[in-house]
Amino acid sequence: KECLDALKIRPDGIYVDVTFGGGGHSSEIFKKLSDQGRLIVFDQDPDAKKNAWDAPNFNFVAANFAYITNHLRLMGVDKVDGVLADLGVSSHQFDQEERGFSIRGEANLDMRMNQSGALTATDVVNEYDEDSLLQMFRKYGEITNSRRLVDTILSARLSEKIKTTQKAKII
Repeated sequence: KECLDALKIRPDGIYVDVTFGGGGHSSEIFKKLSDQGRLIVFDQDPDAKKNAWDAPNFNFVAANFAYITNHLRLMGVDKVDGVLADLGVSSHQFDQEERGFSIRGEANLDMRMNQSGALTATDVVNEYDEDSLLQMFRKYGEITNSRRLVDTILSARLSEKIKTTQKAKII
């Protein structure tokens, strides 16, 4: 409700949801649009496409929203009335153990938002050097002691490769 209120949706406006996911926010935005309004959604996770619907004023873009300007330009859109970004991992990604985001079950340590991407979390924790790991956790993680975490990862991977969510759990 707060998101929709903040967008101040005009029935004939153009709105963008850069993190479509399950489509919950988007469907609520779409309900407030008239036939003249338009909703453009982005998601790089192929699973999200399953939640899309057909409508002349609805566009699903299977891409990372980092390329929003290019995609909007290709669609002839040079101005929008509102953008919604619900950033982070979705509950769907945590609930699907095989995605490798959660330590609740046993799965390969994957954590890719777009599973067609080449780099997995296994690659990162096993191949990144100490400085790269430190920089990543300091810049992007909500880790209070990045140094300790990196030391633990470096130590753990000496004995065997960190491949699964359960191995990552003990770190």
